[in-house]
Amino acid sequence: MTQLRHFEVELADLKRSIVAMGDMVDRALNLAVEGIQHPTADLRERARTLEDGIDAMDTVIEERCHTIIALQNPMVRDLRFIISAMAIASDLEQIGDLAESVSKRGNYIACHNPVKNPPELVELGVLAQHMLRQSMDAFITGNAETTRQVIDEESESDDQTKSCYTFIQERMAEDPPRIKEYTHLLRAVSALEQVGDLTKNIAEETVFMHQAQVIRHHHDAQMKE
Repeated sequence: MTQLRHFEVELADLKRSIVAMGDMVDRALNLAVEGIQHPTADLRERARTLEDGIDAMDTVIEERCHTIIALQNPMVRDLRFIISAMAIASDLEQIGDLAESVSKRGNYIACHNPVKNPPELVELGVLAQHMLRQSMDAFITGNAETTRQVIDEESESDDQTKSCYTFIQERMAEDPPRIKEYTHLLRAVSALEQVGDLTKNIAEETVFMHQAQVIRHHHDAQMKE
């Protein structure tokens, strides 16, 4: 195998690793969303197992990126991909942390007193999962329209979060004995909102990777098709 061919294989393996990590994070987020909507007492351990796997993958990807940069001296386009891969892996690892946090909140509620969920919680959870899948699709395909959708949906996530906050705060005032459970629910909602922020970061990184454009804080700028 020539050195060039070996380098191409390494980049392809790196991309597959990012996709595999995204799949594992998607499983963790699905568990979290289901767990906060329908709390069960075994959530914490199931979430921890997934989180350990996500952390391990993040470490392997980071080390692989450092090795490729140090030994292969990649050209500009490939270097963009490697830099973006490290940033996306970091975002995915943080989403995994947030998913575990949501699962822990659901576990706490399941072990204490049930509370009423905000009507928008289902939509917020579905949207967080959709944005993650869309951002990973943009990473794989480089589709500019998919990237725009993720960025646009972040404001919808913010609106749903505000509605959830209002609902929970009203319930806290009406039902003080369950204020701890509602506090955990409030933090779970906040975590899901942060997932939306991180998926937007992934979408922005894909624009840098595929199009060599930095659009963070400049979403009105035209993105190349």
